[in-house]
Amino acid sequence: MNYSESLQYLDKLNVFGVNLGLERVKRLLDLMDNPQNEYKTIHVTGTNGKGSVAAMVAEILKKSGIKAGLYTSPHLNAYTERVIIDGDEISQEKMAMAITVVRDLCDFMVDGGDEHPTQFEVLTAAAFYLFMKEKVEYAVIEVGLGGLLDSTNVIVPEVSVITNVTFEHADKCGGTLEGIAEHKAGIIKPGVPVITGATGVPLDIIKNEAANKGSVLYVAGQDFTVKPLKPLGQLSIPPNLGNTGVGNMTPSMVDLQIEALSALPYGKCEVEGDKAKYQLVEFTSCTDQMGQLDYRLSLMGLYQIYNSGLALATAMLLAINDLRITKASIKKAMLSVKWPGRFEIIQQKDYDMVIDGAHNPAGIAQLRESLDYYYPDEKRIFVLGILRDKDFVQMLEILLRPEDKVIFTAPLSERAASPAELLQHANVDQKEAIDDAKMALERGKELVGITKAEDHNAVMICAGSLYLIGFLRKLLI
Repeated sequence: MNYSESLQYLDKLNVFGVNLGLERVKRLLDLMDNPQNEYKTIHVTGTNGKGSVAAMVAEILKKSGIKAGLYTSPHLNAYTERVIIDGDEISQEKMAMAITVVRDLCDFMVDGGDEHPTQFEVLTAAAFYLFMKEKVEYAVIEVGLGGLLDSTNVIVPEVSVITNVTFEHADKCGGTLEGIAEHKAGIIKPGVPVITGATGVPLDIIKNEAANKGSVLYVAGQDFTVKPLKPLGQLSIPPNLGNTGVGNMTPSMVDLQIEALSALPYGKCEVEGDKAKYQLVEFTSCTDQMGQLDYRLSLMGLYQIYNSGLALATAMLLAINDLRITKASIKKAMLSVKWPGRFEIIQQKDYDMVIDGAHNPAGIAQLRESLDYYYPDEKRIFVLGILRDKDFVQMLEILLRPEDKVIFTAPLSERAASPAELLQHANVDQKEAIDDAKMALERGKELVGITKAEDHNAVMICAGSLYLIGFLRKLLI
């Protein structure tokens, strides 16, 4: 198959839906000689933040001189985004080749009387195969849904990470918060260390499972902590320090320049018009395996500070047995890591536009917290689209203030909630519904212009669904 044909094949697999279980994927991987056993892995699950943590760990491995793969889901615009090797998306040709290999084995399974694997199982097997073919040393694997019965749960990782546990996908994971926690704790393997940011009842369940498996558990807020050192702002590096921008400056030059200016109470670096934002963060641990580190984090959002702590704790455990991972390589990775669509600030001519994939109440709460921290005084203009199977009433209650302006639109999904219905649940003074997402984006920009003409600073936020922000981001980048 070529890439176009492989996409058509993947679309046809939607008929199998979400069907959790390991029998099919284990049989499929057996037929492939279990490529997932050819490299070391890190397994990451959680309700929110798992993709960000996985991306940070992969970047740390890359900056440590280690060839690493990254498997995440869903994608924003293309399936190739799901398989990253050394920081680069897999090519369409290689993706098509891997899916063709997996398809032929799926046909063999069905001919032998086995169930056909689901789309996610096919993609997971293809990713594992590509990592083997590309000879990665490590692969960072993000869980698709839950953990216990997720098709990625066939690996025995070096470290298991459970970012947090809140109420989502309950229909697939036991129906209760406790059931969800049990599914996520299902990635814990005997003797494999576990890192988590979970709290409350979910933490108790994770503690019990780790104890039962003989796995050492490291808990955020207990065994290690992270905190922002300074608020966001802006500083300028003198132009004569880099006459053609950051791209032509050596890493040591950039480090020295930023170091010299880091005493200023800000975290936004500007070089020759190319703006690169970062947050100053402190990581502290009371365990012998970790230690203390101050670093600059390129990802925005208060929740990314929390996520970075989980990633650093993971890296420091890996460093015990891999001396290539150092504090210096960790610091470089934190300053260079990218994870699109998560409190991503796309700077317009005279205002900031925030693109955020928050799509459940917990994620929306994190978005609201970050907006209040970074943009406490700006007028807020939202373009929101939410799926109808999400708790959108609670999401809107958490996110919106009465003075906010909101345009509701429809994500590109058959599960999209009606913009008109969302409109009825928004407790704001100015709101409107525009079904077409591109038109909604343009209307949002128009409202920013009107707001600024009234002599107010403004920020525009696009959020509510990964389907929506993937589409809007493509228009903006």
